[in-house]
Amino acid sequence: MQQLKRTSQTPKTISQTQKNRLFTFLQRVLIGTLASTLLNTFILFPSPSFAEVVLGVVRSSENSPDWVKITTRLWESGIAYKPINLEEIKSTADLAGVNVLFLPNIETLTPAQIKVLEAWASQGGRLIASGPVGRSSPALVRQSLRSLLGAYWAFPLTQPAVPQPRARCRDIACNTSSNWMPAQQQNGSVLGGVLIPADANSQTVATWKNSSGSSAAIATDRATYLGWRWGTDGSSNLDKAWLQASIARWGGTTGSAATAPTAAALPLPSPPPSRVPRNTAPAPRSTPLSTLSPAPSLPEPVPANFTDPSDQSAPAGLDVQANSNQPIVSIEAYLMRQELTNLLGRFESALTASNSGNTAVNLSAPNPAQLVAGSNSAGGPAAIRPSVIPGTMMRAIANAREVLQNFDQLLQQQKYAEARQQWVQARQLLWQNYPQEGPRVGAEIRAVWLDRGTIVAARSEQGLAAVFDRLAAAGINTVFFETVNAGYPIYPSQVAPQQNPLTVGWDPLESAVKLAHERGLELHAWVWIFATGNKRHNALIGQRDSYPGPVLSAHPNWANIDNKGRIQNPNDGKFYIDPANPEARSYLLQIINEIATRYKVDGVQLDYIRYPFQNDNAGFTYGYGAAARQQFKQLTGTDPVNISPKDGSLWRQWVEFKTNQINSFVAEVYRLLGSNSPRTILSVAVFPHPESQRIYKIQQNWEVWARQGIVDLIVPMTYALDTNRLQRVTEPLAKEQMLGSALISPSVKLLTLPQVVAIDQIQALRDLPTGGYAIFAVESISSAMQGFFNRTQGRGVRSTNAAEPIPYRQPFAAAASRYTALKQEWSFLLANNQLQVSESELKVLQSRSDELAQAFSKLAVNPSSESLATAKRLLANFQSQFPALMRLHSRDNSYQVQTWQNRLESLDMLLRYGERVELNRK
Repeated sequence: MQQLKRTSQTPKTISQTQKNRLFTFLQRVLIGTLASTLLNTFILFPSPSFAEVVLGVVRSSENSPDWVKITTRLWESGIAYKPINLEEIKSTADLAGVNVLFLPNIETLTPAQIKVLEAWASQGGRLIASGPVGRSSPALVRQSLRSLLGAYWAFPLTQPAVPQPRARCRDIACNTSSNWMPAQQQNGSVLGGVLIPADANSQTVATWKNSSGSSAAIATDRATYLGWRWGTDGSSNLDKAWLQASIARWGGTTGSAATAPTAAALPLPSPPPSRVPRNTAPAPRSTPLSTLSPAPSLPEPVPANFTDPSDQSAPAGLDVQANSNQPIVSIEAYLMRQELTNLLGRFESALTASNSGNTAVNLSAPNPAQLVAGSNSAGGPAAIRPSVIPGTMMRAIANAREVLQNFDQLLQQQKYAEARQQWVQARQLLWQNYPQEGPRVGAEIRAVWLDRGTIVAARSEQGLAAVFDRLAAAGINTVFFETVNAGYPIYPSQVAPQQNPLTVGWDPLESAVKLAHERGLELHAWVWIFATGNKRHNALIGQRDSYPGPVLSAHPNWANIDNKGRIQNPNDGKFYIDPANPEARSYLLQIINEIATRYKVDGVQLDYIRYPFQNDNAGFTYGYGAAARQQFKQLTGTDPVNISPKDGSLWRQWVEFKTNQINSFVAEVYRLLGSNSPRTILSVAVFPHPESQRIYKIQQNWEVWARQGIVDLIVPMTYALDTNRLQRVTEPLAKEQMLGSALISPSVKLLTLPQVVAIDQIQALRDLPTGGYAIFAVESISSAMQGFFNRTQGRGVRSTNAAEPIPYRQPFAAAASRYTALKQEWSFLLANNQLQVSESELKVLQSRSDELAQAFSKLAVNPSSESLATAKRLLANFQSQFPALMRLHSRDNSYQVQTWQNRLESLDMLLRYGERVELNRK
């Protein structure tokens, strides 16, 4: 009664603030009291802003304690929604009428529930998620969630941080020039976690401020993942802005200036939408435009349905729940052990390389007493002296080794939560202290793609000079300069119908060759071959989406046609040239010859050297241009439009016919360059997937080109979102039976990677038997990555003014340089009592390695068949003895020894390549 009495005395006029507080209080009471009766009812708030979106918000036992907070924030956002009880989701019918589903902070989902979500999403549904979604779910559920959301929760932050929208976002997730992401909330912070992209189409749309690029929000064409517990703590304004923007991109508007207009949002199907075939390729990416800074073109993103079989045996990256006491099954234990072992190995490889770069080669024991049979005086792997390595790095190494040593024992004792917690902490320590200083010596290919967007943005030779200054400072030695894109040459051509309209008035290729050579860099012309028109580029130059480009506009009969008679690919929006058309092939050869002879480029890189992606099982194939049909009918008596995979051998003959069109064109380019520009390096940007899969999907059989010796450098687009997958994908490619006499330089795509992961991936490629690495792309090299390159491989870190030889240009000298770097590592470890060898083994190592070093030096100075034969023989002998010489060291350092063996294999690769290009061409 007293309360009622006081309330009755409230003044008749109250402030707006008081009204808001009273309404919030009453709303919380109402929701708390009636929530159970509203689960199947729409909650409609006054604002009609999101009329095009039917939002379902999932409630579970896990988010129930915060349900009042979540629904209050939804009301504050002015969003209509339908509460959905997670336990009642049995089929897609339970999601009828909902076209956007929000999973706020739900950590546990069952296999049955994830199947329903997958089916609903395949019918066009869109997802929004927040917090560590699925973290406590079974492994297969977590893997499915990664596919649905395009990302996963890696680990929590230790303190609140601000999610910072990316200033420039170019992908299907960022589909308007103004971007759909909200403006940064300057005063808003949340306690979140680091997200890891898990799909080739995933796009980081926000990063944690002051975190070197760690992802705070990730989006795909069908999902948005917010890396914090939405609605439970932190900034209300931040939560509202991001949820409103996430919904607005799919057709809703809030009237806020922070969000994109409805007209530019991604199309959202009305429920229930038509079912999308499971194997259908992803929708084409729409790239936002800026006339001041045009978007770059990617050297071919990997379609989601063109998967790597290694993904079927292990997830892309482990999402280990530190506090979960669920049993760790054998496969999970294996993967955890493998991931931590490999990360530790790469960490130590980087640390050894960074500290040994200025070490003099000396494999004489500084103190014979240090060489004990079996190990060092501590009875285990010795730590490098504290005066050399920072204490934090030493502790990270020691901790990881201890965790690996105790891991199996904890599993036997069923202390699963403790095992997981120690594993997560060990991994975090390694990431936080990853070596990012010190010189990296030894000859290697250090390549980068310089994309059209960056070239156009430069506007002049002076602007382009600033780009090349940065590349030279970073120690880059090879630039893949985008020269022909979407059918347009970037230079004024006497062969092509039209120069790129965005570069009319100057000749970027002429400037690039000049600028590169002034700085000691090689300039390779990156040329689109069989992809000619491009919807994304049409938008840049104000053309209609269906414009096929200048080449096919002038020669429509050159078009590659799909089995439904279309010339524009419905999946990627591109137009393709028929590789079987003789006139089109002649035109392309003339373009390549013009570039190579008129501009004196150092190399030519063939991109889109393939057919468009196809799925013959789903009835989607290419190759039905008039010339191809006529040639195949003459060959077999059958028009290929009348056959299908059911026709067995005849269908295989059709696939072989198309594959041979690509193979023969590469051979023609090789012969052309050999005749007119013999010093021009021929490289190819290719897909890394299994050979048989590539042949049937895109008719790209680069192994044949390598084994036939008609290409110099294979550049597989090994884009991966975590280093474990990168290693799994790349390792099988660097084998002699795959490469023949070619070199290989796998690639790292920086766009979606946190800085430390990008550095780790470069280290992984250095640990494999490769010729170096390639970076996509110049536009994505942040100031932090630029600093890393400057410190570790820039010209300022060299002990001499002489540049390291480039492997494809001086393979024998590169082999000698690489071997010297390897001996420097052994010398450094030996001097620090970390190389575990016996005295007798060290003597053999010293004599055999010195003998091999002399052979490499002689071969580099005076290449001949005799010196090459000697180097090959000594290298083969040393490789056969090496495991025995390292038997003690490998006991505790197996990754390091394997890395050294890989680097010895790379020397063999350089000798094979050198035999073809330095001896056989003489």
